[in-house]
Amino acid sequence: MAQIDFPTIIAIAAFGAFLWMGLYIASRIASRSILTVICFIGMLAQSYFFLLNAVTNVAQEGRDVGILISRAAWWSNCLPIAFWFHISSLVVRRGKVRSFFTPAVAFVYTIAFLLIILGTFTDLFMNYSGAQLLENNNIFIDVGPLYEYYIIFLVLTGGGAFFNLIYLLFNLRRGDDPVQRVIRLHISLLTLGAVMFLGAGLYLAVNFKYNLNLPQYPAHVALIGGLALCSYALIQYEMLLSGKAARRDFFYSFSGLVVINLFYAVPIYLVGVRSSLTLLVLVAFVTTTHTVFDFGRALMDKLFFSRDEQVARSEARDYAVTLASQPIATSEIQVADQTSPESLPIQSDEKQEIVEDITASEKAFNDAVRRAVSGLKSPPQLVKSPLLGMKIVGKRLKQSGEEDNRLNRASALKSLLTELVERLRPPGNTSYGTTDAWRFYNSLYFPYVREISKKQAHIEARRMAEERRRNNIREADEIEKVLEWLDEVDEDTFYKWQRRASNTIASILREEEQRLG
Repeated sequence: MAQIDFPTIIAIAAFGAFLWMGLYIASRIASRSILTVICFIGMLAQSYFFLLNAVTNVAQEGRDVGILISRAAWWSNCLPIAFWFHISSLVVRRGKVRSFFTPAVAFVYTIAFLLIILGTFTDLFMNYSGAQLLENNNIFIDVGPLYEYYIIFLVLTGGGAFFNLIYLLFNLRRGDDPVQRVIRLHISLLTLGAVMFLGAGLYLAVNFKYNLNLPQYPAHVALIGGLALCSYALIQYEMLLSGKAARRDFFYSFSGLVVINLFYAVPIYLVGVRSSLTLLVLVAFVTTTHTVFDFGRALMDKLFFSRDEQVARSEARDYAVTLASQPIATSEIQVADQTSPESLPIQSDEKQEIVEDITASEKAFNDAVRRAVSGLKSPPQLVKSPLLGMKIVGKRLKQSGEEDNRLNRASALKSLLTELVERLRPPGNTSYGTTDAWRFYNSLYFPYVREISKKQAHIEARRMAEERRRNNIREADEIEKVLEWLDEVDEDTFYKWQRRASNTIASILREEEQRLG
């Protein structure tokens, strides 16, 4: 049975960390952009690299098994660096180019796959035929005749990724916007991590190629540290673009997972089960099951709860996760393509995937306001609004003396939007009316403030009429008349009035936000 040693512990820990970061991206970032998908695949590829390192350390099954493991591990030496180059290209082109590949990215992937095929099935890069069985039953596989080309691939690909990030940093330096400063910080961390990753990879490759017998631990520390820094910066960058400062949630989730892994691993070690393979399997299962726990609960909900209950439970879980991040003054708004049945209808030409400034695009801002108004009755939806980062919301929070967090900002935004809906009320002594002057106010107030949707208006009006008849009251009151009007008005016309009313509120908010600078 293979016993635990320090290099194996490092490899297992790195495997668990990158597996978690890949799953974290999939569970926390809802945008599913090209960058998000590549980051997810890249994290899993990197975790596989450390998985194979750990397996290589614990496998003692002889020459044939060792060669098989080495062949299976070769692709993880080539593909991750191609992913990093692709990621750097996507970061530079964010919001400007929609294509999945550029010619440079396609070329890098082509070379990477060529190296993988030749390195796996031939002896050109690794001399599998000359593998030597060592005394401890592990094997040593020397480099092949074309290993130098692999080193050149690392230099050019890693150097290209570094150039992309430096180019982006140079361009970001021109802006003084607070969000731009935060983005520059994460791009700087990403650049530093890329340098550490590239330097450590070259150090290990050259040391292995020329048998320099230099100590490998500094390179392993730099490699894992650089990759961790890159991964953290990428995750924070993606969350930042979706309007969330998620550093607290990142470290909260990571710390919790570390504690859970130790909770299982320490007792197992103390009772005498000290197998490296056992620890590897334990970390894999604990990390996966606890990170995708909400996904598993969603599947279970389908078996035991109705559709409405499933939606409510999903929103509750999402609500808890969203509250862990801090809203920021976003430089981009991501508008989802899906709308709930009770959301204000959004025309297809109004959908905009990425908008670079919250106040620069009228359509994007109007869309964000419509979603926020639709979310007045749903706190789980309102806490995700990009409007939480508006200066006017922060000003209200400061005036009230409340702590600046997402929950309080959502409350301030709800209060602000409710007040703006009330400002649509026509002047006069009448509390409620059904004339043309009331159509904009009624179309927003009753569905989203009173929480009586157009579909529910008929039921509520009938209930009020029955109660009125039981009390021998002949004349319907103003609210009952409004509900009857709400039920009778044409649906397309009603939604058109909603859009116009919401756009009026958006115009007021936009002017106030611009006035605040």
